[in-house]
Amino acid sequence: MRDRINAKKLVKLAGHLVVILALAFVVKKMTDMDIKLSDMRSPRVIAAFAVSFTVQTAQIIIACWSWLMLSRLLSGRKIPYSAAMPVFTRSNIYKYLPGNVFQYVGRNRLAADMGISHVDVACATVLDVFFCVFWTGTVSVLLLGSRLPELMEKYGRNLLLAGAAGVLLLLAAFAVIRFKFRSRVKGYISRYSRAFDKAERPKLLFAVFYYFAHNIVSAGMYFTCMALMVPQAGIREQLALTGAFLFAWIIGFVTPGAPGGIGIREGVMLFVCGDRFADRIVLFVLVMRIASVFADVAAFLIGRLYGRAKSR
Repeated sequence: MRDRINAKKLVKLAGHLVVILALAFVVKKMTDMDIKLSDMRSPRVIAAFAVSFTVQTAQIIIACWSWLMLSRLLSGRKIPYSAAMPVFTRSNIYKYLPGNVFQYVGRNRLAADMGISHVDVACATVLDVFFCVFWTGTVSVLLLGSRLPELMEKYGRNLLLAGAAGVLLLLAAFAVIRFKFRSRVKGYISRYSRAFDKAERPKLLFAVFYYFAHNIVSAGMYFTCMALMVPQAGIREQLALTGAFLFAWIIGFVTPGAPGGIGIREGVMLFVCGDRFADRIVLFVLVMRIASVFADVAAFLIGRLYGRAKSR
């Protein structure tokens, strides 16, 4: 009993240390940005920052619902939002740690807190990432329109290589799991099939199409900020640049060594618009990046306060 208590204390201490380390990397990222206060004083820039910060903070907090819904469906447990939201917002901070995977690993804290299978939470996270990438790609394709073939010619190889690597990884994982854990796999498949039962389908559809709504809101936010910061561009160009911004997130996501698409979003957007609005585009990406960092920290603090209030 005493060993179990000591183990829990060590795990809790390790969690606090990881949070401190992640926040340290947040500070490092902010200091690495080439921020000029003179560029940030414009009313249009301030308005764009406020819109982006507010919407992204709300999105992080609300995004927990879709991941939570998938976790409920796969585990068959009624997991309360109050248990999942602090874990989700906390793990979101881990994306600033080198490796760009800790934000997903950190979500498995929910399995330990709720006494459910780590496999259930991990599978829910995999589905969460898949649907997020799929719908982001769908919305970006709709916005890019005729600009898409040019981008695919330049960046399509990266996507194909990432897709091929992902398929090979899945096949290898499937082979290992099939031969080493065959009995367990059958049990999980039987249990997960209940997520497709008629009674559960509305919940599953809600979880799946939430990501589409999430990306539509994101596109509207970026378009509004683009209109504020790059008014020289026409509406069609602003729509294409919004699509390029979303497309660049996917490129950055699948490119090793480029967490968050650092440097890639500028390159993709400048490729779309040329050099006409180069300075404004670079400033736009910088402001969106700063707003994203502030939103991550704000959501993390809200999650901690919410978790403490619920525990009391």
